[in-house]
Amino acid sequence: MYHTEELVAGVVVDICTRSFLLISDQGDERHIQADNPEEFIAILHAVDNKLDEDQIVYADLALTTD
Repeated sequence: MYHTEELVAGVVVDICTRSFLLISDQGDERHIQADNPEEFIAILHAVDNKLDEDQIVYADLALTTD
């Protein structure tokens, strides 16, 4: 059986939900939910250190008006 290793091609960062959507170079997606703000910041730092700027997209902020 032939096994190919997938690489992260891009990440969508959702600050409001403290989550990340990882997109592989083969088109697969994986959702990661941070359990707390510290974990979110740690993952965000890893993303910033490992990926190029053009591989990181930030989701729109969810804004509500009263």
